[in-house]
Amino acid sequence: MKAIIVDDEELALLHFNHMLERTNAFQSILMFQDPADVLEYSGLSAADAVFLDIEMPGINGIELAESIQAINENIQIIFITAYNEFAIKAFELNAVDYLLKPVDNARLLTTVERIRMNKKLRTADENTGTDYFIQCFGNLDFYQSLNGVKTYITVKWRTSKARELYAFLLLNQGRTVSKDMLIEMFWPAYEVSKASTQLYSTIYQIRKLISQLPFSQSIENTDIGYILRLSGVKVDTVDWENTLKEAPPLSQAALTRHMDIVMSYENHYLMENGYLWAEPEKTRLAHLWLSKAYELIDFLIQEKNEHQAMDVCLQVEKIEPRDDKIIQYKLQLFNQLGKVEEAIKEYERYKQVKDWTG
Repeated sequence: MKAIIVDDEELALLHFNHMLERTNAFQSILMFQDPADVLEYSGLSAADAVFLDIEMPGINGIELAESIQAINENIQIIFITAYNEFAIKAFELNAVDYLLKPVDNARLLTTVERIRMNKKLRTADENTGTDYFIQCFGNLDFYQSLNGVKTYITVKWRTSKARELYAFLLLNQGRTVSKDMLIEMFWPAYEVSKASTQLYSTIYQIRKLISQLPFSQSIENTDIGYILRLSGVKVDTVDWENTLKEAPPLSQAALTRHMDIVMSYENHYLMENGYLWAEPEKTRLAHLWLSKAYELIDFLIQEKNEHQAMDVCLQVEKIEPRDDKIIQYKLQLFNQLGKVEEAIKEYERYKQVKDWTG
């Protein structure tokens, strides 16, 4: 996101800029001391939020806000004022939020999160087209999302082998998978010529099925194997991992984003399909998720946010009920929250898990 700060006092401007930078929410932040310069700024129409001091010489923040909104009707206005909370009520019709001087860091984080969510909702409203997704968490499925409503796309696989072979090509999308590897994996007991016939027949079935789906994908034939190529569709596991990689360092400002990453992981990779070849990928993604969950729980405990830490524990427990570390976290949290009976029950469960795992 892009932000603008307007304050005629240089020290106040620099101080608030520093506070805003620490939120890690904005890709660019521009500062203006002269309100007139803001209206002449060529990038004003692309800005997402503007933080305005109300009391400025020449033109006050409220008048400036009206002029800014005439240029960029989607910009989010946040007033900064020394007025008390009751006086600011008069400005709420024009503002997304307001901040009282001296600006409190926790209050600023709330405002920034509100800006981010407003932008996310506005983007969703503007994007009324249909999005297509391939689900690999839990089970291999296809679905579409129209105006935020998720609908599964019914797919009738000719054989379970066709479904499994497609899933393997999907894992390796964009890369050549050799025919020899596919034969060895899927038809190891067959004589070579018969296994080759089975492979060609299964690839034909997959091509016929994917040609009926509402998004573009193809299986290219090379000298040594096949390449699955996708267009206009997202894969949930790929999107989730990219979100994890692109997330800013864990902090109070980025907490919501990190919570979303952990809580959106609702099952392991192709868990319900039980494919043996999928185990390494399942293990890899699960390790990334658990590492992030542990990091998040440690952070929340340090911040004395025991209830949210417990929410993360319960989310992990739904998928990994015997995770030794999560049980230890729960024991610690129950003790900190003074829930003695729950702590005793959890300790008994901990002893059972230790017995199961040897």
